[in-house]
Amino acid sequence: MNSLFSFFSIARPQLLLLAIPVVPVALLMAYKFRRLEKSLSSLISSSRTDFSRLRRSFFLRTFLRCLAWVSAVLAVSGISWGTRQYPVQKSGCAVSFVFDISYSMNALDVDDGRFTRLDAVKIYVRDLLSLMDGTSVSAVLCKGDGILAVPLTEDLTPILSLVDALSPSLMTASGSSLGKGIECAVSSFPQNSSQSNMIFVFTDGDETDDSLHSALSAAGRFQIPVTIVGFGSEDGVEVLSGDGKTPVRTFLMENKMKNLADNVNKNVRKLFPKSDFIRYVRSSSHGSAVSLLNQIDRTSESFSYEIRTVSRHDFFIVFSLIFFVLSFIISEIDLASLRARFSRMVSFVSVSLVFTFVSCSSPRTQVLKGSIDYKNAKYRSAIVDFVSVLNDSPDASVRDYAMFGLASTYISLEEYDVALEKLSQIVPEKNGDEYKDKNLASAVFYNEGVIFVRKGDFSKASALFKDAILASPENLDAKINLELCEQRLSMAKKKSGATEMKSVVESMDSHVDPKTAALFKLIRENEQNQWKKMDSKEEEKKNELDY
Repeated sequence: MNSLFSFFSIARPQLLLLAIPVVPVALLMAYKFRRLEKSLSSLISSSRTDFSRLRRSFFLRTFLRCLAWVSAVLAVSGISWGTRQYPVQKSGCAVSFVFDISYSMNALDVDDGRFTRLDAVKIYVRDLLSLMDGTSVSAVLCKGDGILAVPLTEDLTPILSLVDALSPSLMTASGSSLGKGIECAVSSFPQNSSQSNMIFVFTDGDETDDSLHSALSAAGRFQIPVTIVGFGSEDGVEVLSGDGKTPVRTFLMENKMKNLADNVNKNVRKLFPKSDFIRYVRSSSHGSAVSLLNQIDRTSESFSYEIRTVSRHDFFIVFSLIFFVLSFIISEIDLASLRARFSRMVSFVSVSLVFTFVSCSSPRTQVLKGSIDYKNAKYRSAIVDFVSVLNDSPDASVRDYAMFGLASTYISLEEYDVALEKLSQIVPEKNGDEYKDKNLASAVFYNEGVIFVRKGDFSKASALFKDAILASPENLDAKINLELCEQRLSMAKKKSGATEMKSVVESMDSHVDPKTAALFKLIRENEQNQWKKMDSKEEEKKNELDY
């Protein structure tokens, strides 16, 4: 964890205005008390000690209730400070291509002047995309600004169409701002995605606003690897600027981009030691495309850590309750008694602070927290909790429950193959012919059955629901789904039987005399009417099925 008050933020700052009325309300209460004191001046002399105690109680009670209100306002405003690292399991890879389409990319200095830099980018990216099947890809155009041209997709056809059309005329913004292109690419990744994210920038490094350094630093803090692929020649060549008249000389800024990568990596290592998130490769260097593909392979199934600010909502809620309760207690005791108990109260507040700022949860508590996040559809947080238990807990039974929770979360995210892999790693212990943990074993078989139902394999799902019932006969859901699977399988057999009978009867018509054929025709019509009625009833039942 970094410095306690680093990354200070307020989610809803407009709610802080609710604390303003505390001042006029406190002044009004003091004014009314002074008026009451004057009206009772004749009684004060005879009971000055009691009235002095009443005055202290009144002002302390008012002060504590004001603090309670301010603490409640700070709680609902969403104040956060400090950071923590959370482990996150990544499955799959998402890549954002950032294309520099500024006029400097029209320089004719690639392959001894045979191609412009932009033509070389088109050839390079087309070859790269041909080896990236199954990878989610987005495309960002950057010139004087950055725009998301194609959102993340596994269909590479629109990406290839955009690559063929790359030209400075696609954007009217003037200048070259690589930083805005990278910022647009960072924002294009979904926040709750379980995929590993990375950015490939195709450019000559020639920019006009010097925004590249800050954008690379932001990507590094988000742990999004950025690889800059350089195109062009360091010798430089003349090219026409945006007005079509003025010639300017442009170079491949290779040294600049290397220095930027080293500088940003040095700063990012303060947060994530032994990590190089920013890389530079020259497109013409041997194996440059292979190095990009290797990055995708390494991150397709991995663990990473995310930095998140720590919400202090609970901290201020606890203080609000403490101050509110104290406002009642203070009016019932005198100051001497309050002083006697002050030391105890300080100890209580100190313990509250410790439990607020320090996380000391056991693995079982972490599993419970992950289950609550899963029920509340906070799947990203649930994955973090379960993965933390899998990494830290030596208890095999706790790890099994964490693995089951992780598999259930992937089912909710519709990543069925990953969920099956996680469920297959759970091997409940047996005591003779029975499982030691019947509920866990039954739940594992039940979830596997649900996955095969969603895949349309009702036969395999039926067998798994039977295993779930054998493991725990009290599993009512498994019994219901088993019955539904058997009905679907029975319906499929009846339909195939009806089709077969119909074809046999029709084939007989050509081998009988006219009178017999007429009799067969009558029988066939009666059978067809019966099948239609059965199909109608089966269709009604089918519509009632619900997995």
